[in-house]
Amino acid sequence: MIRNYLTVARRNLLRNKTFAAINITGLAVGLATCLMIMLYVVHELSYDRYHAKADRMYRMTILGQIEGKALNIAYSSVPAGPTLANDYPGVEAVTRVDNRQGTFIVTRGTESVKEEHVAHADSNFFDTFSIPLLKGRAGDVLTQPNTVVLNESTARKYFGNEDPVGQTITLGTLGLYRVTGVFQDIPSNSHFHYNIIGSLRSLKLRETWLSSGIMTYIVLRPNYAIGQLEARIPEMVRKHISSEMKQLLGVSLSDFQQKGNSFRFGFQPVTDIHLHSHLEGEAEPNGDLKYVYIFSVIAVFILLLACINFMNLSTAGSAGRAREVGVRKVLGSHQGQLIGQFLSESMLVTFMALVIALGLVFMALPAFNRLAGTDFTFSVLVSGGMLPAIFLSSLFIGLLAGSYPAFILSSFKPVSVLKGRLQIGARSGWLRHSLVTVQFMVSISMIIGTLIVYRQLHFIQHKKVGFDKEQVLMVHDTYTLGDKTGAFKSELRKLSQVIDVTSGGYMPAGPTNHSVDGIRLEDGNPQATLYREKSFYIDDRYIHTLGIALAQGRNFLPAHPADQSAVLLNEAAVKRFGFKQPVGQQIWAVGDGSPNSQRRYTVVGVLKDFHFESMHEAIAPLIMFYGEDNYQMAIRIRTGNLPELLKTLATIWKAQTSNPFAYSFLNERFNAMYQSEERVGRLFGIFAGLTIFVACLGLFGLAAFTAQRRTKEIGVRKVLGASVGSVVVLLSRDFLKPVLIALIIATPVAWYGMHQWLQDFAYRINVEWWVFVLAGALAITIALLTVSFQSIKAAMINPVKSLKAE
Repeated sequence: MIRNYLTVARRNLLRNKTFAAINITGLAVGLATCLMIMLYVVHELSYDRYHAKADRMYRMTILGQIEGKALNIAYSSVPAGPTLANDYPGVEAVTRVDNRQGTFIVTRGTESVKEEHVAHADSNFFDTFSIPLLKGRAGDVLTQPNTVVLNESTARKYFGNEDPVGQTITLGTLGLYRVTGVFQDIPSNSHFHYNIIGSLRSLKLRETWLSSGIMTYIVLRPNYAIGQLEARIPEMVRKHISSEMKQLLGVSLSDFQQKGNSFRFGFQPVTDIHLHSHLEGEAEPNGDLKYVYIFSVIAVFILLLACINFMNLSTAGSAGRAREVGVRKVLGSHQGQLIGQFLSESMLVTFMALVIALGLVFMALPAFNRLAGTDFTFSVLVSGGMLPAIFLSSLFIGLLAGSYPAFILSSFKPVSVLKGRLQIGARSGWLRHSLVTVQFMVSISMIIGTLIVYRQLHFIQHKKVGFDKEQVLMVHDTYTLGDKTGAFKSELRKLSQVIDVTSGGYMPAGPTNHSVDGIRLEDGNPQATLYREKSFYIDDRYIHTLGIALAQGRNFLPAHPADQSAVLLNEAAVKRFGFKQPVGQQIWAVGDGSPNSQRRYTVVGVLKDFHFESMHEAIAPLIMFYGEDNYQMAIRIRTGNLPELLKTLATIWKAQTSNPFAYSFLNERFNAMYQSEERVGRLFGIFAGLTIFVACLGLFGLAAFTAQRRTKEIGVRKVLGASVGSVVVLLSRDFLKPVLIALIIATPVAWYGMHQWLQDFAYRINVEWWVFVLAGALAITIALLTVSFQSIKAAMINPVKSLKAE
């Protein structure tokens, strides 16, 4: 029986090659898109689930509020971890990771390399996380100070085929480290990717409860709920935070809380970090659950469009198979057998489309990886449980796409069919038009989304940032120059192509060496408001080199020794502190809270607000202290022979240090902050194109069926004097109605969706009416071009041939 079904199905597909090709192509594109998006979604949802104890593993965080400003920090206090391990029986294990510096110049022999994923961890790190050690024992490799383990790739880079265990490397300014082990490269679905992990005992940690400087991970004992631990955390805060706050800051915890402030420890499931956490100090930029939902919906919609094509074309062509159904019923076939026959055709089309889809994925995956910033491999699709899942999903899709046509075709009455009384168009025309409306509603929504994403990207990339980011070259790792920083800057200023040079703790859009300081506006008053604001050190050439404008006051002056106790504020800080006349005002930096660390500073100038971070956030209050901080360096250059200048800079650098010379351009670094949005924009554009392509395939097929069904009507109209143009308008008009209805429905849907997406940006465009008009015009134009091909072809047929059968 099944063999007979497949034979008949194959013959029918060969008999209707054009429409079979449309169905197979549409389904293949839909399945291929769905498979690639499925790779992305499964990968995003699998983060950190490879750990054996993932269901009991949490990261400790600091949460709260100070003076109306939220406190959401991925780090926790250094003593918190050991306290949990010692005093709370429900906690099975605690391990801490210090990744604050992250980047080191690693030296072996005479070779120095910049490494960007470096951390220090407790000795039980490899017992806690399921990261296999290839060399060394989990409990031993990090027990001693100045020991380090390398991942497999890093070990191969430095030592080749040599055994790295027992060898030594120099880790920046921390000195010599002995290699004690090698671990397997951390998989891509992890919220951290360390290449080098040193022993935490190598560092001098700040053992205070009010500081936030370390990642703390805990593992709960089986059957111990996180809620039980959270219920005891207020007790920890009262015992440790309260006493330290009183001792160091002179304010009690109750007074702190009565002013509307709060401080507590929170716990995040490790498996939630990647998609649900965007805290200050994350180990890496995390993903966004919103995009997982968006792309999942896109995948479903594109596949739905392909299924709609199959249903539309099958029901539209039902007249051609009506007599076949009538004859089969007369010869004894019951409805169930006919349904099986038509579903077998649907299944055959689906599996042919699946084979083509897998081929498309194989060819398109490298390009998709480049666009999406992923590293998926085709082997993932055809290994493990994925292939059976894909097969079963295709089976379901085939049944879904073929079910409606199968029931429609099998319900024909043989007497009506064989006597030529069957009227099909009215029965299914409304449904076909409804399905076309759904297709174009999705397509138009995607076009609108793409236009808005690109407009927002253009806006944030071209918005004035408050300084001149063009022609500024950033030199990396200048902290390695040490006391040679001044000599290096002096040599640079001698170059004719160099306008100015500055160094500081932070450069816009760069890695950060800024801190978050406690600031008071009244000396010695523990009841005074305690602000928590970003700050860093700069030299006197900082604002000139970057082109930042002064709003009030003056810049730092090297000739004024008193400027060692001076500060510059940005306008946001002035507003935050409530200063009416900021120049001359005094502030007190609390420091680490000890009696001798509080220091008075005088405001000498106010800078106009400038964007030093992503435009996802509003410009934050900023405090700039005067001092030499060589963490980063910026050079403003004149246009000219750039390759020659870079060569000269490298020569001057090598005269001061053996470390590698690395640089970037400030404008490029600014644009790099929006790589995620750029990827989303490109993917949106591609998926919008695919939805339109699939929708137009169906429209093309429907137009062909309509033209075929109305061939004799067209012949009569032409005999009676109708022009080619009037016939084209006649045939095209019916297909424009569902497109216009789709535009009306898509407009509010797309507006709401993109309005929600834009809320992630502190600075954003307005969604303007012309975007919807343009999207509708594009959709209508594409639909007209698609339908017109068949309409013109039908209108050009000689009416004698059309009416010949009559």
